Parts: sequence; C-alpha cells; structure tokens
Amino acid sequence: MLKIKNIDSYYGESRIISSLSLDVDKGKIVCLIGRNGVGKSTTLKSIMGLVRTPKGSILLDGEEIIKTPTYNRVRKGIGYVPQGRDIFPQMTVYENLMLGLQAKGSKKEMPEYIYKLFPILKKFEKRKGGDLSGGQQQQLAIARALVTEPKILILDEPTEGIQPSVIQDIGNVIRKINSELGLTVLIVEQYLDFVLGISDYLYLMEKGEIIIQGNTAELDAKEVQDKMTH
Repeated sequence: MLKIKNIDSYYGESRIISSLSLDVDKGKIVCLIGRNGVGKSTTLKSIMGLVRTPKGSILLDGEEIIKTPTYNRVRKGIGYVPQGRDIFPQMTVYENLMLGLQAKGSKKEMPEYIYKLFPILKKFEKRKGGDLSGGQQQQLAIARALVTEPKILILDEPTEGIQPSVIQDIGNVIRKINSELGLTVLIVEQYLDFVLGISDYLYLMEKGEIIIQGNTAELDAKEVQDKMTH
C-alpha cells in the first residue's frame, strides 16, 4: 500500500530523517511512536510532500509519488490530519467538511457514512469549528480527511490535548474506519497505551531512525516503554 524506502528529509539545510524505510500494509493500522522531536511528524510531512525529500522513494500502490505535489497526493488517495488539527475555526462544521471535498477536486456529495461515524458533527453541523471541544475538533478533522474517500488515512498525534474519556472514542472511530471501511491507517503518536490498544504493527523511532519494529501483539511492551522514556 505505502512503501517508504531510504528517504532523507530536510527542514531548510537541516537533515531531520536519514535513510528511513517503513511499510504500511493494506488494511492495517500502523503506528509510528517515539519521544518529542525524533522526526515522527517530519515522516508524515515527507509522505505528504510538505518537507524537502531529495533522496529515496515513496510508493503509493506501487506508484512513485516522491516528486508529486501535495494536492495530487491527496487526490491519489492520502487523507492527512495534521498535528493541531488545522480546522477553520470561523467556518461551520459543514463548511469545513465541504472544504475537504473540494480538496479532492470533485463535485461529489458528502459520503453518508461520515455522519454515521460522527453523529456529533450532524448535531453541530451549523456550529463554528472554533466553538467545538478539542475532541469534537479532532473528529471534525478526521471526518474532513475522510470525505475525500482516501485509500490511506494518516493521523499526527490524534490524542494530543484530548481528555482521556474522549481518547477512547477517537480510538473506537479509528477501529471502525479500519474494519468497516477497510481503510489503511498510519498514526504518529506518543501515548503508548493508545497505540498498544489500536495498532497491528508498530515502529519506534529515535533520532530520525527506526530502532524497533514488529507486530504489536508480539513486541515486548516494557522494552518499548523503556526506549520511550530513556
């Protein structure tokens, strides 16, 4: 589905990621974890074409996209929810969702399953995005990425700034998206319990490199925890 091979990524002249390789298999929930500042978000920005990646390969369904502009990566089937959610606070919930549809470059109507997955958004359709709680904003951001009907959904720190009770709701929605829509999901996250409860496959990053990887159920959770905290 998504194959990253030996990419280098730069902010300006600073290389943040060196020779990174990782695979996201079709239909799986894959998590990339690590402490702050190790290059996790940069990895997602590299996939989206938002940082400079002069070396390596990014394949989506076998097609090379490393030189493809960001908007075309969205049209080819990547849904992206950045850290901080990036919704438009002055626009209504409905207007935010419509913007997502426009990014796809089509005149399609909103998929019916959006309001089934996120009933709260139907209820607050006319409310401004900025008036929603953190958890509701996160649901709106995920829904906005989903209206493009992507092949793969990429989420950057979906639990950040969200109260524990709502984190479980977000986890349930991601599982539903994966099981009912058959959508492949790649998540960057620091909250280990959330990751262990939701992912099929896990990558642990340190200083721009992968140091542990494997099927989540087979990994030693304590070893992963130790690497995250030391």
